[in-house]
Amino acid sequence: METENMKDPIISERAIDEPRPLKVIYIGAGVSGILAAIQFPKHVPGIELAIYDKNPDIGGTWFENRYPGCACDIPAHSYQLSFESSVDWTSFYATAPEIFKYWQLVADKYNVRRFMTFRHRCIEARWNEVTSQWHVKLINLDTGLIIEDSADVLMSGVGALNQWEWPSIKGLHDFKGPLMHSANWDMAFQPEGKNVAVIGAGSSGIQIVPALLPEVKAMDHYVRGRTWIAASFGSEFVRERNNGNDGNFDYTEDEKRAWKEDLASYKKYRKTLEAGVQGVYPAVMKDSELQAAMRSQFDRDMRERLKAKPELAERIVPDFAPFCKRLTPGPGYLEALVSPKVNVIHDVIASVDETGIITEDGQHRPVDAIVCATGFRSFGGSFPLYGRGGLSLAEYNKDRPETYLAVCMDRFPNYFQTLGPNSGLGAGNLLMVLESVTLYVAQILRKLATGNVKTIEPKRKQVENFTSFCEAYHKRTVFSDKCASWYKSGTTVEERTAGSVIGVWPGSGVHLIKAYRDVRWEDFEMQPSDGNEFGWFGNGWSVGDLKKDREALTWYLNDTKFVHEDLPESKDG
Repeated sequence: METENMKDPIISERAIDEPRPLKVIYIGAGVSGILAAIQFPKHVPGIELAIYDKNPDIGGTWFENRYPGCACDIPAHSYQLSFESSVDWTSFYATAPEIFKYWQLVADKYNVRRFMTFRHRCIEARWNEVTSQWHVKLINLDTGLIIEDSADVLMSGVGALNQWEWPSIKGLHDFKGPLMHSANWDMAFQPEGKNVAVIGAGSSGIQIVPALLPEVKAMDHYVRGRTWIAASFGSEFVRERNNGNDGNFDYTEDEKRAWKEDLASYKKYRKTLEAGVQGVYPAVMKDSELQAAMRSQFDRDMRERLKAKPELAERIVPDFAPFCKRLTPGPGYLEALVSPKVNVIHDVIASVDETGIITEDGQHRPVDAIVCATGFRSFGGSFPLYGRGGLSLAEYNKDRPETYLAVCMDRFPNYFQTLGPNSGLGAGNLLMVLESVTLYVAQILRKLATGNVKTIEPKRKQVENFTSFCEAYHKRTVFSDKCASWYKSGTTVEERTAGSVIGVWPGSGVHLIKAYRDVRWEDFEMQPSDGNEFGWFGNGWSVGDLKKDREALTWYLNDTKFVHEDLPESKDG
């Protein structure tokens, strides 16, 4: 029994491994939210996890993007979790519906929806110095009611490209026909026999154009910038299967059955694909041999595929290095551009009226439907966020987004993010980024729960160090070449041509995984939960001592081999 005279300020009256109650609010139920729902409870038993998402179901990108031709340009057997491999992929490159089905199966297996509340969009998050908690406002999109929630930790998994935007074109919404954005596709739209305009030649536009072409009567494709149209990642496997041709191919039922019966063979196949995805990284370095070889090869391939309309090559083939903008495999895209049904227009759009599009030269082109494949607002933050002293994230990032390892920031305690500034990969496996970040934050959550830590935030100097490293490192890469890319800071074409590289990790994909393996606690400022800096040591007891349970008292033997038959003989005989 504890008595008053037994109390001592150096002793925290808790077992050394007894967790304190810890609540986490997570914004986003896409891939990163699913990972959080799987890993956080595993690493922090008893955690209270509340995941909110604006959509009616899990999936994020793969729930929202349903435009014609939507697919992943990474081989399907690489674009999946490291610990949940499916051998049932239909084709080498999976379509959006099949990828969404995969995430539904993962969500069902791990029962992640029990943590999730859908149709709720975060509209504000504010740090409270008194309670040392995040206070979050959300709107119920079905009722319009605003609710409030609070938690010890806030994490955002909305991603870098989550907020789609209409292009800023005068009169756009005066158009009387179907008007769609690639990220908000009207599934009822029937393109058959219509004259359709597609604005934009980014990743989605490059997929939409060849997908719509067989159905439409004619197409006006508005292309402002230049883009490298390269062979898809893993295309060497496709060519081998398709007698030298690019594109895609379906797996046979015999292949799937063989992999199920021989998992070692399947693991070897997946590792080969993964090595190819990760191994292309040297090409992003300026003046590397691989960069030069790829540039030469891509230039020849594009001009060959555009030879029916060679004038297009002079307007589309880039004058900057491959990978400066995200490399865009586009099966069938260049072939679509030379089709007699497609009119490629490089003139600037001046306005839109009820019946069509007007370019700056005064020409009016009537169309039946307009598709805006014009992208997203990147790294803008999807909701207002306020840290210590009411500092807004927008103010914090006004000059250049700064983070520590792309995960957290000073003056925003107990706040973490996936796919924040400088977290993407120009070459590598994005899912391994999400897995690595989730496990990294899980270590911090465990520290907050069991280490007598109330608040944690990176030291200002380390935020500056990481930001400075990014600036210095990317001078070596082609990401800093002169191209207008969402990888860079700024909002205008001019700013995004000359801006700082804020979208890409300063290193390879494998380098990122290694960097996230262990938390460097010395890079953080921490405050104890009970005011006792030695409180992590507890009161001299463990939970196992108090439970008097055999397993809790002997857990350290679980991974021990009791009998060592191969121990060497003693030198003493």
